[in-house]
Amino acid sequence: MKPYLLSFFVCLLLFSCGNSEVDKLREENRVLKEQLRTAQNGGDSHKYILKLRLKQSHLSLSIKKHIKDAMNAVDFEIPVDKEFYDSVEEGQEIIDNFRFGSMVLYGSFGDWELKVKKKYVK
Repeated sequence: MKPYLLSFFVCLLLFSCGNSEVDKLREENRVLKEQLRTAQNGGDSHKYILKLRLKQSHLSLSIKKHIKDAMNAVDFEIPVDKEFYDSVEEGQEIIDNFRFGSMVLYGSFGDWELKVKKKYVK
């Protein structure tokens, strides 16, 4: 008698879940599948690109050092998210760090500069 009673309660419990709960789970499953499909296809089709210029700058009267700094500047492009893309402008300096170690060890006064050279969307 106990196994029949237990089976009856299990069936009652399973069937007591209404269609609304099943419908909620199906809708949630559909939304998750759609999000997965969007993520696999690259999500937002736009790519936000920043072209940056990294260069070293010295405080010096030597023209040779200034020419060397200008020639050694590096331009590169990186993809960024939309929020960061919108927060910067062309010509804006992102990093300007003084090189303290070079001053202490070599007496060289210089810094690193990272500027936004160009912004575009692909």
